[in-house]
Order: sequence, then structure tokens, then C-alpha cells
Amino acid sequence: MAIDVGDEQVVLERIRSSERLSTPFEVLADIISPLEIDLQPHLGKPAGLAVLEDGELLRRFHGLVTAGEYVKETQSGHHYRLSIRPWTFYLDQNRQMAIYQDKTVVQIVKQVFENAGVQDVDYTRLVRPRIPRGYTVQYRESDFAFVSRLMEEEGIYYFFRHDADRHVMILCEGPASHQPGKPLRLKYNANSVSVFTADSKSRFGAQGDYLQTWIERVASTAEAKVTVRDFDFESPDQPLSAEASGEGAHPRDDREIFVYPGRYTREKTGRGDQEQTGRDRGQALLDAQRAGRRTFTGTSQATGLTTGYRVDVEEHPAARMNGSYLITSAEHSIAAESYRSGQQDDEDSYNVKFEAIPADTVFRPRLETPRPRVQGLESAIVTGPPGETIYTDEYGRVKVRFHWDRADTPGERSTCWIRVSQTGGLGNVILPRVGHEVLVDFLDGDPDRPLVVGRVFNKAHMPVYDLPANKTRAVWRTLTYGPSGDYPETQALDSGTNRTSNEIRFEDKGGQEELFIHAERDMNSRVRFDESRHVGHNQDRQVGLDRTTKVGRDDTKTIGRDRTTHVVGKDGLLVDGTLSIESKTSITLRVGNSVIVMNPGGILIQSPHVEVQATTEAIVNGGAETRINGKAKLVLNGAITEINPEGLGDGAFGAPQTLGPAAGEG
Repeated sequence: MAIDVGDEQVVLERIRSSERLSTPFEVLADIISPLEIDLQPHLGKPAGLAVLEDGELLRRFHGLVTAGEYVKETQSGHHYRLSIRPWTFYLDQNRQMAIYQDKTVVQIVKQVFENAGVQDVDYTRLVRPRIPRGYTVQYRESDFAFVSRLMEEEGIYYFFRHDADRHVMILCEGPASHQPGKPLRLKYNANSVSVFTADSKSRFGAQGDYLQTWIERVASTAEAKVTVRDFDFESPDQPLSAEASGEGAHPRDDREIFVYPGRYTREKTGRGDQEQTGRDRGQALLDAQRAGRRTFTGTSQATGLTTGYRVDVEEHPAARMNGSYLITSAEHSIAAESYRSGQQDDEDSYNVKFEAIPADTVFRPRLETPRPRVQGLESAIVTGPPGETIYTDEYGRVKVRFHWDRADTPGERSTCWIRVSQTGGLGNVILPRVGHEVLVDFLDGDPDRPLVVGRVFNKAHMPVYDLPANKTRAVWRTLTYGPSGDYPETQALDSGTNRTSNEIRFEDKGGQEELFIHAERDMNSRVRFDESRHVGHNQDRQVGLDRTTKVGRDDTKTIGRDRTTHVVGKDGLLVDGTLSIESKTSITLRVGNSVIVMNPGGILIQSPHVEVQATTEAIVNGGAETRINGKAKLVLNGAITEINPEGLGDGAFGAPQTLGPAAGEG
């Protein structure tokens, strides 16, 4: 055996390794040095181990030194034990928070590894098409825990290939991902010795290619079906549901695993893709449960047996025990003979214990990496494209930037679209503006499923009225979107204050209670049926320009006392039907010095000049007496003038008198 740990002169005494599919390996290497070693500089450094037989390489191990300890000092030298692990060890030591959008799991894994500076990953065996995930959050997880969780959900697993100068993570997705290893086959031989020594080689030959024990284990997992369900708000009447099923080994293998939420509503390339994602996740879960239904445990001295490779078992007396198998785990114990003990020291002792499943069994990792949960609400800032103050979609959703998000993603790509909870039922729409601070909750505590549930003030966005001075006010004020416009002909109702907003305000201070409504531009009120309004005291109205009132039928007004109307310009009244004006006491019409006074006792017309014109006939009737007085002169003009004293007998004026033209006029 040999070990390379830089410039140190050491001898490898013993190797104990443990490796398993979808689990980082660990190698414990016992070394001896003639000199005392400072282990601190070796931490994090690569270490390569090689197992040789007669100059032939049997197995390599490669990793990073993650720990070391001084064991003892003997005549052979100073004894140390090194713990060697893969690079995943260091990816599991951080805690990170990040957002990934519209990426497949493989793309996310690549990005995480590349950001960590890791290049030793083989993706070539992942050939199945994968659907992008709309929104995925790494939330207070290490990089390795994050990618492990995603790969477990997707049914992706891995093992490591050990080279002389590196170790490579091989990502797999099924039986086709695995190749034959070395040795290609193991012959069952229960009588082969357990310690591979020179003496055993002379008696049995290449014992390393033999299988000493081969134990079958069968187990009832009982799962026959996995149902995955979720809710998609864009199709609320069509619940998302997908199933994956398989044949049971016996009649009781008929149990169902029901999963909710399935967490596959973010795949928005089409509903078919959503359902396929649900089936894939259900199948991955079912495969993980059923992979352990038939397993095998074996021991051998074939040091080359490696997790992730296939091996054929032959010559077992029970035919069902022979066949091709996938090694799912292996524990190696390789010990050199006592160093400088005076005994035989040129041969190694091998012992390999491994587990396997039939090569055609689909292996999937179990969902062991816990999904992070958000404990309570989080605060975030609403975002949008540059220059935009309201950024939303047809559902009234917004995008936010969480305070923990360190990426420089543009505002319109900061998060997925997030639904906004509205107060007052579904008829209420109040959209958070860009820059506002909002409170975000998470459905089932899942960071991938955010929901805006509230808004709060901060120093950048203070309450609209100073507090606590105006603590008795309840206010609903909006803010004008875009240019507010110029309205030069309007008359401000707020003493010239430039509000650029609409507002409804409630003042609850005793003695000053008030409901205030301000419309920055137009105000429209629509009443489908009746409207009633009662003002207990005074009402003042001011219209800056024009007012138009249209009443479809009758208009009735009752005024308890006086009414005064002042028209600065003209006043017109047009009645298509009958106009009736009635007063219980009097009616006065006045224009300058001209007055018409009507009261129950009579009508008085008083003016410097009164003229009555009738184009055809003018009749003046007096019930008892009619007087026409001219203090200076009375003129009656007419081609024929008749004075008919009705009811008088013949006499001087008893008969009708016809008067000719006045003297001097004809």
C-alpha cells in the first residue's frame, strides 16, 4: 500500500473505508512516520492512496484530509490516523440563501458546484429530459444539503470515482448509468480463506475474485402506489394529481403513499409538464421505497469492488443467487503486516464487505435531507423594472427582494410572481408599490411558496400624517402613478396643497369627527337603485367650472326657510310643458326701476315705461271697474275705436259710440 500526503515520509499501515450510493465516503488511513508530523498544514489538502499487489494497482482512494490525530509512538515510529473525505465535506460546512428561477435541477446543481469552485462532477450519465423548476430557494442550507435535497426529489443519486489526483462525483439516474467494475465477476466459494496471504494464494490462486459469503435478504415494503397532489391557483377547479404504481410482491403490498403538497405547480411550461413532474416525483419516491425489497450482502477479498459498479456473481448453488448486481455500498479493511516487526511484511490483508441489489432494480435515494421551513413571516421590498413604480400581472401579483438576497438580479427577476393577500374580500385590490416593505408568509413553511400578507412602514415610506400628532386619523391614501397632469382651470379645494393622490380619511378626535374624501382628478359615483343622503346641519358645495344635472323624471325640492340664488351671468329656463310658479304671499320681479309685484290682493306693474303689445288682439277685462288714468294725457289709437258701455241704456253714452279720427289728426 502507498499514500501520498505531500512531502511527508510516511508508510501506510491500514485503510478502512466506507462508501455508499448517495453518501459521501470516508477513508480512515493509519500511517507511520519516523518523524513527528505537524498535521495542521495537511488539513484540506488532497491525499491519494493506492492498493497494489505485485506492482499491480488494485484500488485507489482519493480525498481531502479533513481531520487527523496522533495515536501513539512505538519502535516503528509515530502513528497517526487521517480522516479523508470528498470535497462535499466542505460544501456541507457553509449556510447559504439563494434563489434559482426557471432552471432544471441539473442546471441548479451545476451552478451551485461551479460557484463553489468544484469541477470534478460527471453529468454525462443524466440523459433523461428534465423540466425546469420555476422557483427554487436555497434557504439556510449548506450547498451540499441543498443539492442533495434537490437530487433526492428528482431521483438523482451519485457515487465517486477515485483517480490518482482527484475524485469525481458521478451522477446517475438508473440502471443504465452503471458500468461493470473490476473484477467483472465473483465466483462463489464458501471455503475460501478470510485473510489473503501468500500461503492462501499458493493454495487457492487469486482468491480476490472469490465470494466468501452471499446472503439474500427480502423485505416487504408494502407500498404499491404513490399519489402526489397539489393545488394550482391558475386552474383552481382542476386539482393537480399524479400517480405512480408498481406490482406488489404479495397481496399485502397494496399500500398507498399520499403526498401533499407535491410542490410541482411552478413548472409552467404546460399542464402536461406539471403532471409529468408529479408522476416523476411519485415514481422516484416509490422506487426509493421498493429498492430495498431484495438486497444482498457479501464478503470478499476483491479489493477492487467499488460502489456504483456492477459485478456478476457465478457458481452459487442456488441459481436465483447468481446474476448481475449493482454494488450499493462497500466497506474496505486493508491492513499491511506489522511494520518493521521482523515478521512477513510484504503482503497485505484484505477484507471487503459490500451490499448489492439486482442490476435491473431501479435505485433511488430516499428523501432524507430535510426540507427547510420558514419560521414565521419575513420582510421584503417590492421590486420592479427601472423607473416603474407599480409592477404587477393579471393576478395582482408582485415581485420582491428579500433582505437576505445578495444577488444583483434585476428587479423584474428578483423573485417569482407572488400573490398578494387582500383585505375586505376578493373585491378589494390594493397593490404594493415598488419600494414598499411587505410581509411575506410561506405556505406550509415552504420557502418555494411565498405569499404577501401585509405591509409595514419604514423610514423610506413613513405614515402619510405625522404620528403621534394625528393618531386619531385612519387614512387610506394612494399615490398618483406617472405624471399627475396640469389642471390650470380647476380651483383647488385644499388651499393649493399639491397632493398627487386620492385619499379617504377618518378623523375620530372628539368634537372634530370627520370623513374626508379627496379625488386627485375625477370622482364618479354610480348608484344602481336608490340613494339617500341626510345632512344634519349645513352643506356647502363649490364647483370650479360647470355643473350639469339630468333628472330622468321628476325633481322635487323642499326648503324649510329661505332660498337665495345668485347668477353672475345669464339665467335661462325652458319648460316644454306647463310652468307654474306659486307664492302664498307675494311675488316680486325687479329689474332696475321696473317692478312687478304680485300678491293675493293684486298685481302692480311699476316702471318708467310700460308697453303691452299684441300682434292680433289685446283684451283687458275688469270685473267691476277698469280704470285707465293718464295724469297728463290719455291717447287711444285705432283706425276705429269703439267704447261699448255694456249694461247701460240709451242716453248720452247708452248706445255704442264710434269715434272717428281725433280732431287735428284726420
